[in-house]
Amino acid sequence: MDDFKSLLITIQVTPEQGGLGSVVKLHFDYEKIDENVVHPETLLPFFVQMIKEIDQHLISEE
Repeated sequence: MDDFKSLLITIQVTPEQGGLGSVVKLHFDYEKIDENVVHPETLLPFFVQMIKEIDQHLISEE
C-alpha cells in the first residue's frame, strides 16, 4: 500500500429484487506515487475470496 498516495476501496452490496442473494460491487479510487506502480487490480483475487468466504458463512447460518 506504500505505492499509493491514496487508496479508497468501496464495497457496495445490494439485495436482488424479488429473490435471494445480493449484487456486490467493488470500486477502487486510487492515486499512484508514480507511473511504474502496478494497478490495484492485483487485489481483486483477495476480495473475490473474501466475498466467497462471507457467502459461505451466511449460507451456513441459515
